[in-house]
Amino acid sequence: MKKVLFLGLGAIGATFASQFSNAGYKFSVICDNKRKERYLKDGFIVNKKRYDFDYVTKEEYNDVADLIIISVKYNDLKESIEQLDGIIGDNTIILSLLNGIDSEDIIANKFGYNNLLYSFVGNGDSTKSGNVINHSNKGKIVFGEKDGRSTKKTNEVVSIFNEAQILYDLSHNIIRDMWWKYMVNIGMNQTTAVLKAPYRVYQKNEYAREVAKGAMREVIQIANVMDVDLGEEDIDKVFEMIMKLAPTGKTSMFQDVEAKRITEVDMLSGKLCELGCKYNIPTPVNQMLYNMIKTIECMYIND
Repeated sequence: MKKVLFLGLGAIGATFASQFSNAGYKFSVICDNKRKERYLKDGFIVNKKRYDFDYVTKEEYNDVADLIIISVKYNDLKESIEQLDGIIGDNTIILSLLNGIDSEDIIANKFGYNNLLYSFVGNGDSTKSGNVINHSNKGKIVFGEKDGRSTKKTNEVVSIFNEAQILYDLSHNIIRDMWWKYMVNIGMNQTTAVLKAPYRVYQKNEYAREVAKGAMREVIQIANVMDVDLGEEDIDKVFEMIMKLAPTGKTSMFQDVEAKRITEVDMLSGKLCELGCKYNIPTPVNQMLYNMIKTIECMYIND
């Protein structure tokens, strides 16, 4: 059994941590003292079952991890990975489950690319309120090497996930797959946050779908300039997936707005508009969504 370490227990992190626990796979969660105290007191309730994971601080973890699964908020990423100093060895594998297309670059700026596999979560519908997480789909982790090869690192993760009974796809075109997921989040996370709409709105309402499509088409334009071959048919696949999700499910950004938390809009339309400026491609839909979500944040921050 390999040494697995989780960093971040949001809706996604806690969902996969509970699956490791259900399979009897031992792992630890690294956190600061304040979070550890709260986690020990409250635990995590995932689909009505309480979980008390093994919580350790950086000072208490006197080991080198084999696999680190990162699922913190994008805005906390740079600060959070400071906790991993001294825990990463030459053979440690790092998976970032964050949305977006640049979390691996942020991690690599500190630790380099040698330990990284590219990854994201698909088919999940976890919602979180306080320490309570609910989901009807377990989700799956899609991962792979940037160049598409099967390597010692990918084989190691396959072995761990099989033992921990985690659903996964080993991608041989992970950059394209990540851009597709980025397009999903650009279209769905942002518009659900503005409209305050669960998945059933998009399952039943063509106007909501058109709003999301407008944002996603701007992703396709920029992806194509960057030699990523997304097309209109990939938008159709987004809604094929949405139709299968729980109607009452909510995106993570919608949950953030409901809880009056700072969102990850900088990672989504913020990054896309930055790329639009770089490649001289207009992104009016995403600029509008960015401005609207930033306005929503300001409204509850200033209350």
